[in-house]
Amino acid sequence: MDKQLLLNYGQVPLTGVYMLGEDYLFQKTAATDSDNRDPVTGSIQFPRVDLSVLLTEEATQSHQDLFWNKKQTVAEHSFLTYPSAFKSVIADNSGGIYPFQHTDHALLTRCGYKMGKIPNQDRSFIVNFLLDVNEGKFLNLDANENKSKGNGAFDPLFQKALLMGIFDGHGGRGHEVSHYIALEFPKVFTKTMRQKQHTLPLPLLDCIRNSKMGHHVENYMKEALKETFLEVDAHEPVKGTGGSTASVLFYPGIESKVYIANAGDSATIIAAFSNSRKESTIVYQNRKHKPHLEDERQRIENAGGQVMIPPSLLRGDTNSPGLKDTSRLIIPSANGFGSMALAMSRSIGDFDGKAVGLIAEPDVDVWDVRQHYQAHQFDRKQELDTQWFAVIASDGVYDMLAPEKVVEYLGRSLFDGHSSGTIISPLEACERLIREASRLWKKESSLSMGGMQYRDDITLGVSKIDFPSM
Repeated sequence: MDKQLLLNYGQVPLTGVYMLGEDYLFQKTAATDSDNRDPVTGSIQFPRVDLSVLLTEEATQSHQDLFWNKKQTVAEHSFLTYPSAFKSVIADNSGGIYPFQHTDHALLTRCGYKMGKIPNQDRSFIVNFLLDVNEGKFLNLDANENKSKGNGAFDPLFQKALLMGIFDGHGGRGHEVSHYIALEFPKVFTKTMRQKQHTLPLPLLDCIRNSKMGHHVENYMKEALKETFLEVDAHEPVKGTGGSTASVLFYPGIESKVYIANAGDSATIIAAFSNSRKESTIVYQNRKHKPHLEDERQRIENAGGQVMIPPSLLRGDTNSPGLKDTSRLIIPSANGFGSMALAMSRSIGDFDGKAVGLIAEPDVDVWDVRQHYQAHQFDRKQELDTQWFAVIASDGVYDMLAPEKVVEYLGRSLFDGHSSGTIISPLEACERLIREASRLWKKESSLSMGGMQYRDDITLGVSKIDFPSM
């Protein structure tokens, strides 16, 4: 990588929506028809905006200033209640900067306040594409443009696939690592999938549709995700004082299985929304890799590493949101002076930690909506009553807000936006939740850090999952 480019690499977060060419070079969606460009084969959405550029920084203001400032950032009242005391800065700009808001997905971030000019180290994306296995490439078509068969049924070949990812950087150059992952992961993953197609007895989509091929598909997907994590880790540019979590969800666009790969302590959630009850329920949440977990600790100690476990964790005080101690992996400095205490046992990067048991290999889980229906004895009416969505978030969200609260709020924005007479888009729901987490960070840090203000980077994304009828 060019030395001059490295000086500013990752200083500014990735935002906006882009098209992906055959070689997965980014191409802006504003390209005109006259542009002579490669065929578009997919699209990727980064957060619409970093809210820090639209909000006045409340961490530097008094409570009185907060209540009266022009952006109406009220520190004393929840942003999640109706009617709300605050005015959306996204909605404020809807006539110009953000004229269109999707109804099926949203992604938003806010840089933290860390007592210094530390850039936003969170990165995230939502990728939608179509997998043409026969040609081994991804094609980008809008849902309204799905090709149909002569009988009117949608051809599964043209159902949209979904790839979501959250990457929370840490350390002095963590923003460089997370930035690299967000740019490279889709390319590496799709390349790996192409290269591994020969391991399947049939083309991928045929295998997915064939119930007898389930174990072949699962092994293929798991290996593709694991190899992607390891390749991205091997080529991350820092190789030193920086690392990142990585939590990724992949739904191929057909059939019933979702694949979730995770390394670190970021969260991916799958949730169900009941149309009749107007309620959301978490049905899956990935395991967070903490050093004190039995298998993680054993691996670390077998490698000669050391785990620090705080007394509060030994007491089991882990359920309520808010700032709390966590177990940490002690990573000695490469120069022999000092050490870093890492709050996770797996990550991308953190090069020095590999010698003391830190690994980049993810856990890969398979969640099957058909098995969920069977396990809960859903009848046809209950199946039709249920809609599905996925949530990705950095710990800047869940350190302050319970996952159940986040899921409930996002579910209503996706499927019940007119409740209480208020129309709220998924993007505005993400804004409200991020600003509520910001408010609680200000309150909690004031109480627990002797008045010193601190707020972690906060990123939140949501997308519907359109499972076919089972």
